Amino acid sequence: MTHIIHKGLDFFVKPKKISLNLNMKIGSAKVHPEDLKILMKKVPVFMMSYYDSKAFMERELEISSADFPNGTIFFSYYEPVPAELNWDVDKNLISQLARYFHLYDLVSSMNSLIDESKSLSIGLYEEWLETTMVKVPGENAEELRNMLSKFSLMYTTKILWKMFHGDLEELKRRTHEIAYKFYEVAGF
Repeated sequence: MTHIIHKGLDFFVKPKKISLNLNMKIGSAKVHPEDLKILMKKVPVFMMSYYDSKAFMERELEISSADFPNGTIFFSYYEPVPAELNWDVDKNLISQLARYFHLYDLVSSMNSLIDESKSLSIGLYEEWLETTMVKVPGENAEELRNMLSKFSLMYTTKILWKMFHGDLEELKRRTHEIAYKFYEVAGF
């Protein structure tokens, strides 16, 4: 993961080290002491976090204190996705699926399936499952099919309905962030 702390286009820095507590939404970052002085002068401060060009998230940081000699800031942060994504998803399932899929592509395809399901087309889920399946050895195909079924159930019940309260448009707007969060909680 790559993290960039910034203040818009005026200033940005790549921390030497970043530490985040995902459940408490607090963290620390080690930067050059000169960069720390600039960070402490103005608010707001943001942090872009990237898995890659498809899975990323911007957090707003609230700096609570700083260790100037060591160049460390301590902060709390706000994320644009529900906090439950940190603990209410099957991390093992996400890790296994990431071996076969880019999680952004998987999340996007789930969003499309949910969107298309409004038409009540018979066999839509089976069609999605077949088009989503990747070429895997025969002995792994059934296991992957089961993982995709578990993922689709988790995604629709826990994420769409429980965390996003059925707001599909907001869910689609947050596709990059959800994919990033999946990588983050799965330990990538």
